[in-house]
Amino acid sequence: MHGPAGYLGPIGLKPKKVVNSAPDLSAFADGEVVVVLDPGLENRKNLVCGANQADYHYRNVTPGRDFSWTLVADIRNAAEGEGCPVCGEPLRVAKAVEVGHIFKLGNRYTDKMGARVLDANGKEVTPIMGCYGIGIERILTAAVEQGNDANGFWLPRAIAPFDVVVSITNVADPVLKPIGEQIAAELESAGFDVLLDDRDERAGVKFKDADLIGIPWRVVVGKKAAEGKVELVSRASASGQDVGNRDVAIAGIGEELRKRVAGSSER
Repeated sequence: MHGPAGYLGPIGLKPKKVVNSAPDLSAFADGEVVVVLDPGLENRKNLVCGANQADYHYRNVTPGRDFSWTLVADIRNAAEGEGCPVCGEPLRVAKAVEVGHIFKLGNRYTDKMGARVLDANGKEVTPIMGCYGIGIERILTAAVEQGNDANGFWLPRAIAPFDVVVSITNVADPVLKPIGEQIAAELESAGFDVLLDDRDERAGVKFKDADLIGIPWRVVVGKKAAEGKVELVSRASASGQDVGNRDVAIAGIGEELRKRVAGSSER
């Protein structure tokens, strides 16, 4: 190597003119090295770089005048606050969840399998192989991390076990159960995946169970059902939703839910 880590620099190096394959230690046998210039350094002047000697640096370095390179490639890590190369807005650094990935496998496997194809000129070549994967568990984990509170979590409709749960608060009430069944049937006819909770349990138990399996919408069939009204609750905004906005007419509830889903982020 030409200098200790932290003081490496391009001045005085003999850059290779052509890179035919991935650089390795054999590239240094003839004194030539692969020098890569990040496009962010093009047309820059008066820079500082390592002098390939511990505790020494060069100042007023200008690419193209003081050193040359083998190729230009984007190799520098972006930092928070820098402008986006596409839109110019400041970049923000944040934690993320990897839900999928892509691997370029090159010709490692196609060579072994003897796979060949014809290129645009009719010449037989070895194809470049790649693969991609999406983690089912990772998608669920990411969704839960983004939508949760002290009572549980909620999921987007695309991956939720049901779109809406119809909770009958008191199945012993002869009025409430048939109304709940009617509402569930109407919502199913409107295209929703419905869970009818007609268990002989307390209302709080039913609500908690729904919270814990991530159903994004809930219809509560309670005392107001005799007046033609039920509660329609978005799980994502349940804690902050005005109670008065929850009451909806039983008639046309399928259309009402469709409107609310269209106007929310839980589509």
